[in-house]
Amino acid sequence: MSQKLNRKRFLELGATVVTGAALGALSRPLPAAAQALRVPAPQRAWDMVEFTYPGPERSFPGIAVRRPDAAGGGLIAVCSICPHMGCLFKYETDYEDVASMIGMRLTHPVFFCACHSSTYDPIRDGEVISGPSQRRPWRFSVQEEAPDMIVTGIEPGAGEIR
Repeated sequence: MSQKLNRKRFLELGATVVTGAALGALSRPLPAAAQALRVPAPQRAWDMVEFTYPGPERSFPGIAVRRPDAAGGGLIAVCSICPHMGCLFKYETDYEDVASMIGMRLTHPVFFCACHSSTYDPIRDGEVISGPSQRRPWRFSVQEEAPDMIVTGIEPGAGEIR
């Protein structure tokens, strides 16, 4: 039994399709918004704070370091997942030990991954100093509101090991 498709029936079908599409879009979960995280900021040169940032799809471990004024000051906040193979790296204040492991002279604390010796410079925004890593750690967006820092986001692609 076929129905004749007249103008009225055509408009009814169109309205049904549009309504269904709108309701379908409403029923899909929206991506979670990134949350801001307030933590005490490191106060003195070379002090550090560890934190976990609750990203929209997963959490990210982080380290924030107060750089000395002589090196430009301010904070650097990086994800402590090593971009080389995904190990967790640490902030090493015993930089002379790290220097002997990597065969370089170091003059200040560094981020160091013990898995494969990737070493990153907190003064130069996490630039790779040594090791197999091809990129610096992913950075967090932070704002300072003394005595705290507010972590508001992380670089796209954070935690993706390629």
